[in-house]
Amino acid sequence: MNITVFYDYFESKLAPIWYVVSFRKGEFDWSKETVYIPLQAPFQRQQVEDFLPDRLGISVTLGELTLNQDKPGKFGIYLPALKKRAVENKVDFWEVEQLIIRVEDIEELLHMNLFREGIAS
Repeated sequence: MNITVFYDYFESKLAPIWYVVSFRKGEFDWSKETVYIPLQAPFQRQQVEDFLPDRLGISVTLGELTLNQDKPGKFGIYLPALKKRAVENKVDFWEVEQLIIRVEDIEELLHMNLFREGIAS
């Protein structure tokens, strides 16, 4: 598994746009309920123009992201929902080679979790 963060200019500043998890066909374990992806560096940093559109990818929505207190430094992707969406869109998830997550969604997930912890305490 390889993690790349793609950057683009937003309001004249270079900003992270996509968090892309790449793997070879058949390497990803789709049988799991949730897969956990590390957030910590190092990761490859690329410009948006360097994105390889010829590799089959599927976008991961905010609703498919989750956090687990027992897995610090990682976020989860709920695979049944992702697989269901792939099938509905006639995408063979076994052929997928990259998961594309908006950095904004990861940031929102982390913020929501901090907010929930603040209410609970």
